[in-house]
Amino acid sequence: MKLLSSQASPYARCVRALIQYLGINNIEEQLVNPFENSAELLDANPLGQIPCLITNDGVALFDSEVIMRYLDAELGDRKMFGISSNNWVLECQYSLIKGLIDSAVKLRQEQMREDEGVRSAFWTARFEQALLRGLMQVELQTVITQTTIQAPQLALICLLDYVDFRHPELDWRKVAPATALWFSEMRNLPAFIQTRPQ
Repeated sequence: MKLLSSQASPYARCVRALIQYLGINNIEEQLVNPFENSAELLDANPLGQIPCLITNDGVALFDSEVIMRYLDAELGDRKMFGISSNNWVLECQYSLIKGLIDSAVKLRQEQMREDEGVRSAFWTARFEQALLRGLMQVELQTVITQTTIQAPQLALICLLDYVDFRHPELDWRKVAPATALWFSEMRNLPAFIQTRPQ
């Protein structure tokens, strides 16, 4: 299998960290700049987005969640998303963190628009507030009290590393001190060291 990926994308990072954490072998990682619209990426994913997994039978899977669920089901013994398909607490926790990743990426996109002179103060504040509110909610949930890493914990580590990487000015640790303490330990597991954003 081949993973079209990037070292900066938090979506790709979730897949890359899952592969490392579950010890999945035989996936070739190919770094791709999605803004270059390479023929290989567009042939595999007409949306021109990463990550994109090309399976051994040539099927292209895209969207990080789809890829994570596929790898978990096929090669990970369903450790990340669980055996039961109706674990609604886990599903909701994962959905919250996935939404926070979306907000962090949109905030980055707004920052990039500054060079064009069209950055919106309204949208910048909205995405920042969504991140802070969401992390305050994480403090109240069981995400950081689990003794094992599943999809919500994995995505949360990837999110927080991305926020530190792209938004160091956002003082999220002040609103989520317990999460910050948990993150300071969990981010140093080998799967996360090997996939840190660059």
